[in-house]
Parts: sequence; C-alpha cells; structure tokens
Amino acid sequence: WIYIPNSFTPDHDGINDKFCLFYSGIREASFNLNIFDRFSNLVYSTNNIHDLSCESGWDGKHYTSGKDLPMGAYIYEVSYQDFEGWKHQEYGKIILVR
Repeated sequence: WIYIPNSFTPDHDGINDKFCLFYSGIREASFNLNIFDRFSNLVYSTNNIHDLSCESGWDGKHYTSGKDLPMGAYIYEVSYQDFEGWKHQEYGKIILVR
C-alpha cells in the first residue's frame, strides 16, 4: 500500500511543510513519481522513494529552478511494483497551500 496526502503547506511553520509518502510492501527500485502543474509542465520528479520521507520530502519548489511554486492544484502520477509482482499506476491531485 501507499498513502499519498492530498495537500501540504510549505510555509516554514514546522507543520506539514514537506510532501511525504507512507508505504509498505513496495519494491523501492520500481518507484517513480512525477508532479505536474495545471499546464502539464513537470515540476517535480523522483525515482527514489526515500526522497519523499517526511525528513527530506518535496518542499514545493520547482525541481530544476529551485523557485517556490505558486499555491494551487498539482497532478501526480506514481508507479510502483509490490512484492507480489503487481504493477500499480495511480494519478491524483495535490493541493499546495502557501
């Protein structure tokens, strides 16, 4: 299983500042996550699930420019394989609140 929150608030108040995942039973080498803005531009990407631990999670910055992204809705695409060999691909929405 994988739990993907639907919002986070990277406003540096120490509460819910990073987008992070909780999971169990995932083959970590098969993990891939992409996050897109409303114009379908890629704003964040990782294939290392440890990048999304709550200690080091996504901070709401563009992955290449490092600039803070504006408040709004973003679309994620995640794919992974579980230990039984089943492949999963999911899509959803993340709300970034500043």
